[in-house]
Amino acid sequence: MQQETVQNIWLDYLVFINSKVVGSNNKVQEFKLFTDLVNRCLVTVPTRYPIPFSTADYWTNYEFHNKVILFYLSCIPKSQHSKTLERFCSIMPTNPGLALRYESNVQILKLQAKMFTYNIPTCLAIWKIAIAAECFLMGQREVHHLYQRALQKLPLCATLWKDQLLFEASGGGKTDNLRKLVPKCQEVGVSLDELLNLNTYRTESKNH
Repeated sequence: MQQETVQNIWLDYLVFINSKVVGSNNKVQEFKLFTDLVNRCLVTVPTRYPIPFSTADYWTNYEFHNKVILFYLSCIPKSQHSKTLERFCSIMPTNPGLALRYESNVQILKLQAKMFTYNIPTCLAIWKIAIAAECFLMGQREVHHLYQRALQKLPLCATLWKDQLLFEASGGGKTDNLRKLVPKCQEVGVSLDELLNLNTYRTESKNH
């Protein structure tokens, strides 16, 4: 059975069980069973997936797990959210999306995300969180360094190239860096024409 099908079945089943809790006369017992089921779902559904054409490398995806956690949070009072998120963070310490929701201190998030860039260097979401935290803290030099490291690990990721181009163009970096980026991008074979409408820009430049 395909993983997406398994995930959909889990979500549908969790919604069904929660609806039974709402209409139950013994809500405490039913909700405990629902919580146990959520925990079982999070533990049994994998987060690591093999990278195509590689037997040693894996990529990590917490999207489904975060969706389940978000649904679970919608079923409990807001006063319990912080404690619940803390518990899930202890179960999934390398889940950046969960850390982003739980951590209120950007400095802590920055350090945590930076650590993840070494532990899971092929996860685009982690690089984006690390860069966003550094941008928030106005660490322009570190942002530039993070983009360099990210593109070494994910050289064919057009989104990263586009984001760095926009960062340099917005004044976050140096003009020389911006001038060097497009040739580097073309050198590795990534086209940004569609993302940045570079063809239109070139045409307008020639007309001038």
